[in-house]
Amino acid sequence: MLTEQFVASIAAQTKANTGITKDTGIFVHEFQPLAAQRHVFKKSATAPNGLAMSKSHIFAAQADKSLVHVYSREKGNQEAVVPFPERIHSIALAAKDTVLLLGTESGRVLAWEICSGRLVSTSTSHLQPVTSLAVDPASNFFLSGSPDAMIHVWALPSILSFSPDTSRSPVNTLSTHRGPISSIACGHSSSSSNIAVSVSGDKSAIVWNYHTGQALRTYLLPDLPTALALDPADRALYVGYGDGSMQTLDFYDEFQKITPIDMVQDKASSHRPIQPSTKSRFSAESQKLGATLCLSVSWDGTTLVSGHASGKIASWDAAKKNWLSVLANLPGPVTNLQFLEPSGFPNAKEPSFKLHTVVKPKQDLGSSTTGSALVPPNYSLTLQFTGRIPDQRVSATHSNDAAAVSKTEFEQALSHPSFPQSMLEDSLAELASWDPRSSNGNSVTPATTAAAADFMSLDDDDNGADTTDGASQLTRGSAQTGGELAELRKQLASLQRVQKVTFQQLSELREENAYLHRKEHNKRAAAATAAARGGETDGKKQATNGVGGGEDVEMN
Repeated sequence: MLTEQFVASIAAQTKANTGITKDTGIFVHEFQPLAAQRHVFKKSATAPNGLAMSKSHIFAAQADKSLVHVYSREKGNQEAVVPFPERIHSIALAAKDTVLLLGTESGRVLAWEICSGRLVSTSTSHLQPVTSLAVDPASNFFLSGSPDAMIHVWALPSILSFSPDTSRSPVNTLSTHRGPISSIACGHSSSSSNIAVSVSGDKSAIVWNYHTGQALRTYLLPDLPTALALDPADRALYVGYGDGSMQTLDFYDEFQKITPIDMVQDKASSHRPIQPSTKSRFSAESQKLGATLCLSVSWDGTTLVSGHASGKIASWDAAKKNWLSVLANLPGPVTNLQFLEPSGFPNAKEPSFKLHTVVKPKQDLGSSTTGSALVPPNYSLTLQFTGRIPDQRVSATHSNDAAAVSKTEFEQALSHPSFPQSMLEDSLAELASWDPRSSNGNSVTPATTAAAADFMSLDDDDNGADTTDGASQLTRGSAQTGGELAELRKQLASLQRVQKVTFQQLSELREENAYLHRKEHNKRAAAATAAARGGETDGKKQATNGVGGGEDVEMN
């Protein structure tokens, strides 16, 4: 059965609640199938953006203190209290929950490897405390925001590198905002076109391509934003306000439905600010929820959950923008709210390792006085492998990279976010020219036809196992020799090259046709404008003549 839970935390207990144990600060609630409280953790008071959850632990940065509390989800108790030299204003997990990022009072970001205890610091790039952090799905980059109105993009592999010569400065700076950064959210795509969204005290929300540092879209908000959440499919943005209301900013609006261009990624419209419709804002005034402090969206994107200053956690229908119910009534302002990854999927892939205990941070083990980029001798990991470790094929006659080289081009493309354009074109050309009913003019049996229909090379590697199997199926029941098979492959490659050139020519003709259509449209529009202006001039002349004639009649 599919089970989905969310975790909420409060800043401090501000009202008496006999149904909740004293000193409780973190609450684990089941959202579906049965809405109910499942567990609580005591002795914690977290500020906004101060809560992070992994499969095994919960990390809570304490408000107004230089402490991070660590809780074990398996044991259900507090595992450790970790002190730091300065106050921690925001935290976030990265690298499959093995690295905890901490935004500090001085404007730095600390990277703590919780399985080794290694603690690495970035350069001091923010002028004020780092109050918000967001990590991209691949953990290659993370973003940090601050009241200094700056957003920095960092490369996590560079920060965690053992080499002392590696730069630990931002790779990009997003500096369009003119007010304090309230919150940052990163998209859910692993491609290079993934987006990030930020809201600021200047009453604006900006969609970024953080890889290039370009602002893609700017929304002008009606009030100061206090919370932010992204749809799981990156289709919309949800913003919370201080009066308890929320607003949906739909990336794919009515104009997007009539154009094939992705308007979010369209650079031509990035300079035009967008004023959202007042109909996109919604609230439940009868519930007296208080200011919206945090937002989160369910796994399927149908339900929006909000935490408020009154301690209430409300659920909303994301599509209809209607209030559904109050899920909980906590004894203090709800400062953090986050859905956990749902469990109960059939054939779900289990994690390859598990962290039973968290290693407290130590001095940076990567610093080396010799300038070496090797792993230091006192570096060690503490974790448990839950499955078999994938072994690498080792040969005495080949290099260790032979295992990686032995993969076909198609197998390597499967591990990337998208297929190469050249491979897609070659595959389409081969699919268009392939005819399983005949082979070189010879009659083919039904068994050979079925085998031929299953054969698709999709790769130029003749030594690969897949190509060899396909060739054997193609030649089964046929009297072709090895030379004839090689000749057929040459002919097929030639056809693919011709098809590729044809596709390129068609693409150029389409672009030329579109250009001519635009030119003709502009010419007709100019002619219509000129005709309209000419008509206005003739009308004015006739009116002038009429006025003059009337005066002559009066004089006579």
